[in-house]
Amino acid sequence: MVEPIQGEAGIIVPDDGYLRKVRELCTKYNVLFIADEIQSGLGRAGELLAHYHEKVRPDLVVLGKALSGGIIPMSVTLGDSHVIDVIGLGQHGSTFGGYALSCAVSKAAVEVIVDEKLSEKSKVNGKFFKSELLKIT
Repeated sequence: MVEPIQGEAGIIVPDDGYLRKVRELCTKYNVLFIADEIQSGLGRAGELLAHYHEKVRPDLVVLGKALSGGIIPMSVTLGDSHVIDVIGLGQHGSTFGGYALSCAVSKAAVEVIVDEKLSEKSKVNGKFFKSELLKIT
């Protein structure tokens, strides 16, 4: 399990190729590759999901926080069927799983992220801020 961009203990961006190597090792040793995109995903790193920068496909992706625009608690685990289908119908549940209001708010938040091209805006603004910060360091 990795954060594609480490959010705890500082914002740490891994070296190019790091996530590809993680994917290769996980595949080689039959280990799940789980991307925790709770802090880096949904447009905040210049791509819809931060792992898109390296064009890798995790087995599972965890999203939260920004998923509902900060309006209501919401998190999800996304995955390929070879992983998700291991859990049979009715084998896993939660008190608020599938809560309709959270789902509606999250759907609207994702539509805003996509329709208003917030990932692209994040990329442009990130480059600008970095260039300005480099001028004063």
